Amino acid sequence: MSSPASSMSKPVNAAAGDSIRRHSRSFSFASRLLPAAKRADVERLYAWCRWCDDGVDTATSPADAAAFVERATADLQLIADGHDPNTTESRWLAALVRRHDLSLDAAAALLAGMQSDLTPAADFHEDDLLRYCFQVAGAVGVLMCPVLGLRDRGFLPHAAALGIGMQLTNIARDVAEDWRRDRCYLPLSWTAGLRPNGGPPDPGRVRQGVRQLLSLADDYYAAGELGIDALDTDARLAVRAAARIYHAIGIKIRKRGFQVLDTRVYVSTVEKLKLFGAALLPSSLRPSYAAVNSSPQSALITAEKLLHEHGVTP
Repeated sequence: MSSPASSMSKPVNAAAGDSIRRHSRSFSFASRLLPAAKRADVERLYAWCRWCDDGVDTATSPADAAAFVERATADLQLIADGHDPNTTESRWLAALVRRHDLSLDAAAALLAGMQSDLTPAADFHEDDLLRYCFQVAGAVGVLMCPVLGLRDRGFLPHAAALGIGMQLTNIARDVAEDWRRDRCYLPLSWTAGLRPNGGPPDPGRVRQGVRQLLSLADDYYAAGELGIDALDTDARLAVRAAARIYHAIGIKIRKRGFQVLDTRVYVSTVEKLKLFGAALLPSSLRPSYAAVNSSPQSALITAEKLLHEHGVTP
């Protein structure tokens, strides 16, 4: 007979699993490679992160979005103070914090990224881009580390770097969607000052910005790859597969000549299976992320600085 706790966990697991399946086919595919207990906790953590993102992106007004961030921040403070938070999603996070000692500073960094989306910066540079990518994705990598068995905090910069690389790819893929929300995460210096102005974006300037995004992303993927073997053995394949799938989105964008305004690029199931096969290969046989002039060490230095800036100590 199942315990009351396990019976209660079934709808929680179902809701969290539904979130990852609906919102990220790539992460959903990779998460299936995890053992059941790890997968359930990864799905819950993903569901909390997605709840934060949707609370801003789907709000009916800027005021509602701001109120959501305030509620989520208040819940995080309740967790920090040892109290039960008010929302279901935050209670999922609270359970994970108790079980895995997750970094509340990393969770706060994610909410800071959501807060920054409320007032997109007109003056946006490469440092701002990398800070934003850390907040909304690098911090998620840090949060995932205890769930996936990382014991050496010296590898937190690698986890943050992998998240940053994935977010750079997301931004490259989603320029058109972000533009419709009056957002643009392409640095001014890369695009001759491109910013939403009520009309469509200039395709040439977008291509120029996307080219630089993906070049920078390669450094962060290569830095992240260097830390995957510090995770539990049963978590490495899932993380490596997720990284390969996301990196493949960038490869497809490159093959399209960096054109992202007309079609949203995705990786098919057949392509994911091939990438899964590549992730199974010994390290000496896996295709490298690194370009000729890539700089994974520079990416790790930046990731470590961002960790310190947000109160997370490797």
